[in-house]
Amino acid sequence: MSKTTYFYGTSVFGQLIKLIDHKIISNSTKKHNSDRYVKKFTTKDHIVSMLFSSFAKCSSLREVSGAMLGLSGKTKHFQLNHIPKKSTLADANK
Repeated sequence: MSKTTYFYGTSVFGQLIKLIDHKIISNSTKKHNSDRYVKKFTTKDHIVSMLFSSFAKCSSLREVSGAMLGLSGKTKHFQLNHIPKKSTLADANK
């Protein structure tokens, strides 16, 4: 029996994020022009951070930003380009 190493070393959340079709996100971003004035924190980063907050059962933005900073070495698996701070998440959620 050979074992698959496709998901080797990635977290469960990283595996779930890989299942999302990124063409849908990029098409809707272009359609609604949601990354128009964005410098770092894109729509894709916002979706990943909100999914992380719901899976981690975070109840405040401080918990979300703190937990994501704690996992800062593993953001490659999350396909996250920018780790948001609390104020960035608050502005994006408006």
